[in-house]
Amino acid sequence: MVKTESNRRMESCRCYCPVTHVIFDCDGTLLDTEHLYIKIIKETLAPYGINYTQEDQARYMARTARVMADTHIKEFNLPITAEQYLTAFKKADYKYMKDVKLLPGVRDLIFHLHEHRIPLAIATSSNSEIIQVKFQSHADIKSAFHHIVCGNDPELKTDRGKPEADIYLLAASRFHPPADPRKCLVFEDSPTGLKAGRAAGMQVVFIPESETSRARGEDPTMVLGSMTEFQPELFGLPAFPNCSKFEFG
Repeated sequence: MVKTESNRRMESCRCYCPVTHVIFDCDGTLLDTEHLYIKIIKETLAPYGINYTQEDQARYMARTARVMADTHIKEFNLPITAEQYLTAFKKADYKYMKDVKLLPGVRDLIFHLHEHRIPLAIATSSNSEIIQVKFQSHADIKSAFHHIVCGNDPELKTDRGKPEADIYLLAASRFHPPADPRKCLVFEDSPTGLKAGRAAGMQVVFIPESETSRARGEDPTMVLGSMTEFQPELFGLPAFPNCSKFEFG
């Protein structure tokens, strides 16, 4: 996403509050999976002649699979049960999620914050089983997080996923000691997740994966084109060094 000059002026005038903890969404924020989820849902809905669009994706992304199943069955008038939907969805999900890539800037930021002992967590609508699959190729990244809260967490009610604040408040409560939500910074790519982070009283860095998502985003603290643009010092976090520690000469 290209920033306009007015975007830059607005961001330069905004006051950011110092934070002590950072919580990341997963899909579309850490991992390059959102384009895969369009394929997965298209495959799930194809037998019923449904044309799933980018606009649909912007509306439904960040929902748990169960909520999405119930919503799709109702809105698309599907002649199946939620269990049948989830069986087809899960089959396609596991097919596509075995070798996903990190998004630009993710590795550098996670390792930088971890090196400076900034507590990190993930709050994702994905279930815990598929998270294990997604991080098979990124065990080093996964180990940098203090904890991961998933959409099927037993302490998270099924009807209280994003855009409700619960998953982010739960993630904040599981740090040791628990983090003040006002001192937590969230990274999100979806309008639904953005709304959840703001509802939790947290600042949210919004990195939308499309202009459709960007247009639907409400009250982001900061909007970036990718994580490579993030400046940690704006939120009181350790700044990146001026040059890479791996550069010589």
